[in-house]
Amino acid sequence: MQGLLLRLSTLDADAESAVRVIAYFDSLVRDHVSVPVLLTATARLTQCPVGLLDAATGRRTRTRPDGSVDTPAALEAVRELSSGLGAVWMEREGPAHGLDEIVLERYAAAAEVTLERAAALARTGQDPALVELALSAETGEAERARALRLLGFDPALPLQALAIALPDTDLASGLRAMGHRVRAARIGDTEAVLVATTHPELPEGARMGIGPELPGARAAESWAGARTALRFTGPHDRVMRWSDLGALALFADLPEQAIAGLDDVRAMARLGGESLLAVRALCLVGSVRGAAGAVHLHHSSLAVRIARAERVLGFSLADQPGRMRAHLALALVRLRANIRGETPA
Repeated sequence: MQGLLLRLSTLDADAESAVRVIAYFDSLVRDHVSVPVLLTATARLTQCPVGLLDAATGRRTRTRPDGSVDTPAALEAVRELSSGLGAVWMEREGPAHGLDEIVLERYAAAAEVTLERAAALARTGQDPALVELALSAETGEAERARALRLLGFDPALPLQALAIALPDTDLASGLRAMGHRVRAARIGDTEAVLVATTHPELPEGARMGIGPELPGARAAESWAGARTALRFTGPHDRVMRWSDLGALALFADLPEQAIAGLDDVRAMARLGGESLLAVRALCLVGSVRGAAGAVHLHHSSLAVRIARAERVLGFSLADQPGRMRAHLALALVRLRANIRGETPA
């Protein structure tokens, strides 16, 4: 029916053709199409460029019948939308077709429903597609700004993205109940969260990477940092900030085979759980007595575990270079496990 209705209308602009136009736009609304889909469908129906002014962002979008999109320099013959949502228009060259008026009317009505529906879903945090749009590196500046505004965020104000490896827990709903402004979406096996307030308390078994705090317009960069930080988390390092990774971030994209081939990584992976905890505590605290207190052991017991670990690792943990080497090996063991989808050490 696309394109045919308007060609037929030059010969027969009767009530039956008008009913078909109404049914066409009603079907688009019933299918819950997005704004870009509505624009493309309307352009194909009319066989001329159509456009939409989104008052939320001030952006004007123009779509051609072939689906290509550009931004017009000026608007002509617009139809204002209700509630200040914006406006729609058609760009017919030559004389108007008999159904143009009814098409513009129904197009405007469908645009109002589509924009209001997106805004309502976003206000209740029930539109994961908007979260994915805001976080995607492929999203344009204007589209990201609109998505953020619909989600209740100011694109100019600081936000942080969180990447959370979760058990079967609806963390976002719990945070909303506590009054936090949170928007979330499930992306693969990771919960993506946009937050402008305090960071959530993690449920048992969850791990979290925290992206850098950046203006909302740069949310994709924060999300990339959060996902990288998540790859260095483990059961005893459940929260990792991108800002704390430093040079470790350079290892995030190493192939799993390259990490597995490192002698220190292979040796660290051979340590038992108690020895791993002892090495981790020593790397974090820097002294045997301090590490013993951190893991609630007598310092002599911890020293025995450290000595056992040194024999497996093949180097001393008594000085800073050795502890730095062990710290890097521990991080790479966690990274490799996360790459493989295994439970990190």
